Amino acid sequence: TVIGISYAIFFDVKTNTEDQKITAGTLELTVTGINALTLSEPMTTAEGLASSPVSYTVVNTDSNLPAAYSVYVYAGSGNNIPLSSIRISTDGDATSGSTSTVLSSISDTLVENGTTYYRIDTGSLNAGVTGTTKYLRIWIDEDLVADEINNGNLDLQLYVVSEVQE
Repeated sequence: TVIGISYAIFFDVKTNTEDQKITAGTLELTVTGINALTLSEPMTTAEGLASSPVSYTVVNTDSNLPAAYSVYVYAGSGNNIPLSSIRISTDGDATSGSTSTVLSSISDTLVENGTTYYRIDTGSLNAGVTGTTKYLRIWIDEDLVADEINNGNLDLQLYVVSEVQE
């Protein structure tokens, strides 16, 4: 499994690192535990919910202006696994998730240039505030895989949209 992180205008991705920090305007998105998303085979929903998560925290670094943000997941160009086989959990804590959904069933989407972005988080932060650390688990659900996946590549990326509120 590969997960990347991108931002529409200003971004800095450090490839092949466990932790990444992306600055987007007045927001910083810190993602840790990226290696937790390396999978060798599909899992049951129970195994996926118990798997190691990726954690992320959004910080508004501006000392004067509040900012709104949305975090989306989308399939990168290297993906060849159907999104209907992917489960995602965005709730729970560092030890386990509590619920999951099929990625392609998330109805809150953004479509740009033919790419569908599935919103997994949204919020607003006052100036200089650090948001709550959140946990993300993504896995290929063995109950949803219709055919055997040989040499499959799951290439999902995070897309951050921010807006300074005046």
